[in-house]
Amino acid sequence: MNTPSGTVHRTFPVTGPLHLDVKVGIGSVTVHARDDLTEAVVTVTPRRPQYEYNLAERIRIDMHGSTLVVHAAKLGGVLDLIGGGMSRAAVDVDLLVPSGTATKIVSYGADIAVEGRTGNTDIAAGSSRTELDFVDGDLRLRYGSGPARVARVSGTAEIKSASGTVRLGDLGHRLVMACGSGNLEVDVAHGPVSLRAGSGQADIGVAEGDVDLVTGSGGLTVGLRPGQVARLDVTTGSGQLLTDLPVTDSAPADGRPITIRARTGSGDVRITRAAG
Repeated sequence: MNTPSGTVHRTFPVTGPLHLDVKVGIGSVTVHARDDLTEAVVTVTPRRPQYEYNLAERIRIDMHGSTLVVHAAKLGGVLDLIGGGMSRAAVDVDLLVPSGTATKIVSYGADIAVEGRTGNTDIAAGSSRTELDFVDGDLRLRYGSGPARVARVSGTAEIKSASGTVRLGDLGHRLVMACGSGNLEVDVAHGPVSLRAGSGQADIGVAEGDVDLVTGSGGLTVGLRPGQVARLDVTTGSGQLLTDLPVTDSAPADGRPITIRARTGSGDVRITRAAG
């Protein structure tokens, strides 16, 4: 069904989590994951309806088994800019899917927001703002530039970016991140954290696993819970190791130690008591 504004609207009956496959050039992608759904809903709205060029013919929306496919304008050839830099192919994609849906999104420059609980999530984007609520599985996030926020990941997380700040809430398992420049903020890391960066600051509120940081410039702050033992292996070109916690040459006999390893060209390494 097409509305007079050029919006495309589709619904599909569902009985459980899906595999969502989305490709969008310019615009936005918003996914709402909800419990107890009986149908998935897809709504695609052109940003500039006067240039929509038969949107229904340019976009692919269909269901194959449990896979829901939404492919908007091809990623190549969408940069026919008009006026204020808005592509005539820009669309806003809104999706309502069952909780636990495995999600794959590819975008050239669309902002991405995922509300609710999804399954394994794979996102590849150019320049985008990314916000995810709860990835109940593994997360793979690759993007060129822009801020990214993920409230919770139950599995492992792999993040690669050219530049941009990444803010993560609760991480259930391993985090591996590589970036040209950018900052990493983590509330609680239950598993090991590895960061490789040309330049960038890392701030981990609570570390329960090993931390491994290598950066050309930028510091590291790590919070430890009471009773947590950590082995320190720190080298910095122009920086200091700062801590208000007791430091000894030998580890206590009790407690499972973690290792904090940092290699920085410049920047301080701070070990603090975790808040709360």
